[in-house]
Amino acid sequence: MTNGSFDLFGRAPAATAAPSTIAAVQEIVREAPKGAAIVPWGGGTRQHLGYAPERYDLALSTQNLGRVVDYQPADMTVTVEAGMTVAALQTLLGEQGQFLPLDVAQPELRTVGGIIAARADSLRRLQYGSVRDSLIGVSVIDARAELIKGGGRVVKNVSGYDLPKMYCGSLGTLGLIVEASFKVSPLPQTSATVLLPLEAEHNSEDVLDSLLASELVPSFLYLLSPQAARALLEMPDGVEPSQMLIVGFDGDEESVAWQVETLGAGALDAGTAGTIRERLRDFAHAPSPMTCAFHILSSQVGAFSRMLEWTARRAGFTAQVATDAALGMMWAHFLPASETSDWNALWPDLFDKASRCGGSFIVERMPDELRVQDKPIWFPLLSDFALMRGLKETLDPGRLWNPGRFVGQL
Repeated sequence: MTNGSFDLFGRAPAATAAPSTIAAVQEIVREAPKGAAIVPWGGGTRQHLGYAPERYDLALSTQNLGRVVDYQPADMTVTVEAGMTVAALQTLLGEQGQFLPLDVAQPELRTVGGIIAARADSLRRLQYGSVRDSLIGVSVIDARAELIKGGGRVVKNVSGYDLPKMYCGSLGTLGLIVEASFKVSPLPQTSATVLLPLEAEHNSEDVLDSLLASELVPSFLYLLSPQAARALLEMPDGVEPSQMLIVGFDGDEESVAWQVETLGAGALDAGTAGTIRERLRDFAHAPSPMTCAFHILSSQVGAFSRMLEWTARRAGFTAQVATDAALGMMWAHFLPASETSDWNALWPDLFDKASRCGGSFIVERMPDELRVQDKPIWFPLLSDFALMRGLKETLDPGRLWNPGRFVGQL
């Protein structure tokens, strides 16, 4: 039985399964024919990442694994099954004045297992850290159908290898995450969001350097290119956009008020601020024929953003660029400016610029015209690739889990 919702790169699996217990997952994996390929499936929001699988026999969904395993508000830890959505988990924690300090895109769709496997980005990472920082334990079904547990349900756990970190960002190529434990945080008393337009004569690097060197402690600091600002802020066509800084503060009321006053710009009203935070959080997931992520030095984000816009225009495209300016994480959507825009005209120049940025380059969405040419999705292959390949060969020698999807087509 196949299901169109599990199609992947134009291919449908021979079968689908959505077990409701961990034991049932183990049975499915144990009974898988030799040479079969299983694609783990959470909310499906990031299945466009990576290369097409070498084989695709079974879509294994966690949609029926959504139970709370253990929640200790006093200890500020929670363990849930991997199919629970992030929104459902936040609702549970909110009842106790707590939250999982991860602002991931599309929380009503994304699952706990999915945000670990894809190492989801978080809007307030500057203040609260990433998935890796909140994750303290995982339970995974491996290629032998065995339940492997790493970490624990307490914040301090120092025994053995750090398995939670190993599975974080593995894109389901090492096994199926079935449970996860997190440390949680108290909800902040208040929040504030400030927009700072940067006129053409202002250098974004100078403004960013000044902010980062100040006593302010923002929860996020994003730089938007003019076209990203137009899209995210829904500017009318008659308004000429400029680069825009969006600064967020979260914490106790006195601290947030002082920081907004020190910044010297008024905060947005709560409704507008909430809308803009959601759009910024979801920016990388916006529909686009091509989306690239870059990790570069934070000191270079302004210049590199402008260079991407120029590169796109020269090839007949527009670029919308949003950057976590403090951490050097940048996302760019590329859209054809006309019917004659040619992806093959953009790619060489874009790849050249990415090669010289001194960081890493990931094509999160790729048009079919480039995908059929086997263009690289991760670049460059970093020094830890040999270790990653060794882990895959050791933990999944038969290439059961998501074969060919990950870095270097592991």
